[in-house]
Amino acid sequence: MNIHTPKGSFPPNEQMRLLIDQSHKRSKEYGIDREKRNFDHAKLSQEELTERRGKNREILEVISATIKEFYELMSPDDFLVALADSDGYILLLDGSSSIKKISEARNCSPGYRWTEQDVGTTAISLCLKAKIPIQLNDKDHYCKQAHGFTSSAAPILGQQGVLQAVLVVSGDNRLVHPHTLMMITSAARSIERHMRLLRRNKEMSLYIGFLDSVIEASGTGLITLDKELRIRKINRQGKQILQSNDLEGKPVSILGDLNIDLKNIYKSPDNWKNREYHIRDKDRDIHIFYSAQPVVSKEEKLLGAVIDFTEFNNIRKLVDKISGTKPFFTFNSLIGTSPLFLEAIELAKRASQSNSTVLLLGETGTGKELFAQAIHNGNAQSDQPFVPINCGAIPGELLESELFGYVEGAFTGALKGGRSGKFAMANGGTILLDEIGDMPHDMQVKLLRVLQTGEIQPIGARKVLQTDARIIASTHVDLPEAILHNRFRQDLYYRLNILQIRIPPLRERGADDIRLLANYFLAKTNQKQHFTTGALDALTSYSWPGNIRELENTIQRALHVCDNKTITTRDLGLSGQSSKDDKIPPGTLQEMEQKMISAMLTATEFNMAETARRLGISRATLYRKVKQYQLERM
Repeated sequence: MNIHTPKGSFPPNEQMRLLIDQSHKRSKEYGIDREKRNFDHAKLSQEELTERRGKNREILEVISATIKEFYELMSPDDFLVALADSDGYILLLDGSSSIKKISEARNCSPGYRWTEQDVGTTAISLCLKAKIPIQLNDKDHYCKQAHGFTSSAAPILGQQGVLQAVLVVSGDNRLVHPHTLMMITSAARSIERHMRLLRRNKEMSLYIGFLDSVIEASGTGLITLDKELRIRKINRQGKQILQSNDLEGKPVSILGDLNIDLKNIYKSPDNWKNREYHIRDKDRDIHIFYSAQPVVSKEEKLLGAVIDFTEFNNIRKLVDKISGTKPFFTFNSLIGTSPLFLEAIELAKRASQSNSTVLLLGETGTGKELFAQAIHNGNAQSDQPFVPINCGAIPGELLESELFGYVEGAFTGALKGGRSGKFAMANGGTILLDEIGDMPHDMQVKLLRVLQTGEIQPIGARKVLQTDARIIASTHVDLPEAILHNRFRQDLYYRLNILQIRIPPLRERGADDIRLLANYFLAKTNQKQHFTTGALDALTSYSWPGNIRELENTIQRALHVCDNKTITTRDLGLSGQSSKDDKIPPGTLQEMEQKMISAMLTATEFNMAETARRLGISRATLYRKVKQYQLERM
């Protein structure tokens, strides 16, 4: 077909004549009967017709209104209106009962297919092929059954010009008029516009639904605010965090003194990132971490803001996961069979079943933190944070901010936005106050207040915060003796000494426990070495002033210095230990320790706190070692 008329436009008369002649030629080639149409092969069953109507439901609903408008201009007694789908099947036909009866006699009724291969040249079949408005009159139709009629058809085009359906009007050929074609074409264009609107609304609905699903799928709470600071939307996670389902439409001030300033958020967005806040009312204290971002239009008009927030507890868990501070020792990690050690484990298991304060007593290196982790992991709240802090390794002037935190501007050098303390980070979980016997006296007073009231007050804050962190304290210090020398408060001791657990030193646990631990540390390295009889004798007869920590370090050293798969007494380097099969000079371990401490003191210019931190020991232990080895600064 050498016709180049744009889709949907009217062809000139000469082109229309050419289209009709070419269609007649094709109809003859198809073998179409000119006297009467044969539809045996081109008719839908009632079920098939219902299914097709379902697929075209939207366009059928739109055309129903169009037919009513059409019959306001033209009589239903004179004209019928029909809709055929893109395959040529008539899905809808409307008009008076008399004209429908005439139409049925010509097989023009719902369910019949009207393509050129089925009916020859008709307005429907030619419009399906050319996709342009078509008007036929009388003998323009190929089959004589349509002679005496006029029909005008217009295509209904969808996205990218794809044919969706054909709209046709038909009547007595004496009523033919060019305006009929214009009117049916105008109706088709109106349907197309309506369908575009429906499609855009549907796409918008799907897009909005998608956005809603994204918002609901967020792992954090989300609140959208309009420019009047009303809560327009809050997602499911946000409702759970804030423990309320009735916030939408209300001012954001219902959440407390957030002081949301839209203009400031727009001008200085960085100032509104990672803020900490407590939402308080009669029955709750919700600790959140939030950020606010402006919402602006394409024209840079400020429309509102979005608040992204999460519970502070979730931030703690994330930090634990990233930093690797999550406790992993359990009661199964505690190795030993001596009665004293088993008694300590039994007490610790009982302590794990309550939330009472625990006081762990034992020399340095006995495994106090292992016991603390096991107690935490044996508790029902084991999924909550475990926050350790060494009270002896932090200078007194910094310990308060470490424990209780501070607000922005509390002191020179304070971080922007403030900082949460260890108690806040441990809320709902466990805080381990390690080496509490070395805690400065003024901090003991403040800790006592926490134990009495369950409240903490960050430095510079006007309000106190509630904490339900379970406290485990540990120390190598003889606290009753420290009380006698006014180094430790008696009232604090009574508050801490609810469940006291004494962890025995290694020398009191006997040879069996020493051998068990030694073989465990050896096997943990995945090495194939083994101890000589003399080495095991040396291990079990040594006094182990550094306890389990010293034992593990000794075996690690031996693995590095041994010449073969056998670890001898010489490899252990224990002071005063010897056997008939290997002799070592006395004092090796002490000499190494003395040299290490001396070198570290020099490197830190005798900064005791920094030296203790680098060596991994408490300041009290460092002072004791310095005095023992006479390393005092001259």
